[in-house]
Amino acid sequence: MAGVNIGRHINSGKMTDVKSLAHILKILKKDFQGAELPTLIMDRGVVSDENIELLKSYGVKYIVATRSGEEKHFTDDFLNSDFKVLKDNKNNRVEIFLKQEGEETFLLCKSTLRKAKEQSMRNQAEERLDKDIAQLAKLVKTGRRVDPFAVERSIGRIKQRHSTVAHYYEIAYIPFSFEYRIHRGAVIPKRLLNSLLKLKERADQYKISSVKLKSDLEKLSQKYPRDYEKIRITIQESFFSGEPIDEKREKLQALDGNYLLKTNREDLSDCDIWNMYVMLTRVESAFRSLKTDLKLQPNFHQKEPRVEGHVFITILAYHLLHSIEHTLRQKGCSHSWATIKRVVSNHTYSSIILPTTSGTVIHIRKPGRPEAVHEEIYKKLHVEVETLPVNKVLA
Repeated sequence: MAGVNIGRHINSGKMTDVKSLAHILKILKKDFQGAELPTLIMDRGVVSDENIELLKSYGVKYIVATRSGEEKHFTDDFLNSDFKVLKDNKNNRVEIFLKQEGEETFLLCKSTLRKAKEQSMRNQAEERLDKDIAQLAKLVKTGRRVDPFAVERSIGRIKQRHSTVAHYYEIAYIPFSFEYRIHRGAVIPKRLLNSLLKLKERADQYKISSVKLKSDLEKLSQKYPRDYEKIRITIQESFFSGEPIDEKREKLQALDGNYLLKTNREDLSDCDIWNMYVMLTRVESAFRSLKTDLKLQPNFHQKEPRVEGHVFITILAYHLLHSIEHTLRQKGCSHSWATIKRVVSNHTYSSIILPTTSGTVIHIRKPGRPEAVHEEIYKKLHVEVETLPVNKVLA
């Protein structure tokens, strides 16, 4: 049965995916006792240069998804190669292209479903980034953020917070400047000169905003109207902008929905590589079922034997779950366990209570009449509704 769980090991809870590979390889080597190790299929969370070298040192065959960004090295191939349609339905269209490079084979994949998802994620990330940029721009405009060092720190935090999209944004800030020049031969009161000098010092030290500076200058012009006319005031307003660089953005958008698989096996076709890798989606679905439907978590046990017992029972339950899904897939039904459970959940048993004249009460427990959607699933699972038990109790 493809994709069935045939083994389990409990690792330390503090072990990350990347660091777990060495431990897994040691366990596999021990379990297979000198026989050839199986092909490992891993998602990008486990992939690193060190782990690829580790797999090679063990002589292990692998199929892995490359780390995010590695597909950029194949941009020309993604844009110009003759891709083959592997899957095409109303929900998704998958195209693949096989390319050999050195000792590894790369499978370039395009998915319309993945593209729509990545575009949606990109749009949401850009909206959040634009919102933060607008908030910072407002602080700069109203004079509540003047110091260029403080603004640059804010820009750095924004870029770090939105790193997935900020790398193709250009965010720039130029602080305002203030200069004044006294007309040649003009005599200016000392108090006015001192006031201008202090404003100049505060402006140079970014201790005053352009809004407050203009207000103070207006007061001086009203206090010394004739003398103020002898002074040439120059205020260069601050500049702040944050916009995407269209060229970089378009290049990345062209790669939305693209992903890259690589393997060191030479005996697999492009379809074989893809079909083997997508088994991971069923494994991920299995983990979700283990954690939710089968209640692997939360695990309230404190003693290790009880924890292992809890996990073992959960794995047994998963085998039953997997056999149901596998049987349905063989009959052309690709529904997940969550969908199957939701569909059949409204077909239930009912209790009928019948009091008699003699005082005896008859309790009948029987299944309800299934709907067409229930009968379709039962038929594929070889469940005969007519043979479901009916219980009758006299009280």
